[in-house]
Amino acid sequence: MLTQAKPSANDANAKLRLLVVDDEEAILWPVAKFFRGLGWEVVSSMEAQEAEAFLGSQKFAVVVLDLALSPFGREGLDVLRSVRRQQPRLPVVILSANVSPEVELQAKELGAGAVLRKPLALPNLAQVVLALTSAS
Repeated sequence: MLTQAKPSANDANAKLRLLVVDDEEAILWPVAKFFRGLGWEVVSSMEAQEAEAFLGSQKFAVVVLDLALSPFGREGLDVLRSVRRQQPRLPVVILSANVSPEVELQAKELGAGAVLRKPLALPNLAQVVLALTSAS
């Protein structure tokens, strides 16, 4: 059963903030809408550079990140590296359609908390996100 997002202990008035990065609107908007319905503040991005700018200017509780952000397909790992530089303890969930075992291993070595494959039911994604945020 999913529960509403809870503010952090440090700021009882703060909403948890989620960064969703995916180049497919058909994924990006439903994920954002679903988490907003759970009480999250959601920031969405379709591009690696924009996501990195958000990471540099805002604090997030978690990032949901696609690996293939362009036809070349590797920019998600670059965003993951940027997360580690800017917010080293920030949980990251990789959500991508095509993840080879090598890329999955690389993502985990870079600190991804979970690597999930599309399509994935939104309640299942939320369970992983909530588990990672409660563990951090």
